[in-house]
Amino acid sequence: MENLNTQDEVDKVCQRLRRVREERSLTLLDVEQKSGGEVTAVALGSYERGDRQISLSKLLQIARVYELPASEILTQKTERVEPIRITVDLRKIGQSARRESVKTTRVLREITKLRGDWNGEIISIRATDITNLSLFTGLTGSEIQSCIDDFCVPRSK
Repeated sequence: MENLNTQDEVDKVCQRLRRVREERSLTLLDVEQKSGGEVTAVALGSYERGDRQISLSKLLQIARVYELPASEILTQKTERVEPIRITVDLRKIGQSARRESVKTTRVLREITKLRGDWNGEIISIRATDITNLSLFTGLTGSEIQSCIDDFCVPRSK
């Protein structure tokens, strides 16, 4: 298993929470009012400083207040994959032993099961799928992009 420094990751999420709020020119009290009291100013300040752990449900509430996907708070912009639409050949990527391929294939196969895409042979990835793939696999955007590029099926226009 990879050696992860989770505290560094948590600190980055806390910093992004504050940055997103400040980019919207909102005060802590503005967020409390905008959320109808669901997110208190005191709690949000504690999340931003890292003094308090944030639950997934609270993170989702905050993301809704900011009108953005939670992935915008969880990952840095430079880590996200560019919003493109591609088709991946699951037969080919499934035969690869690369660490990135194995992790990516596992998630893509689950998505194809849910969608029923092409009997599990190819899958069309939307921009939101690619960003979420980064969250579910623990890979960076560039790792996913590199992996997908190797197994991409050219799309006709």
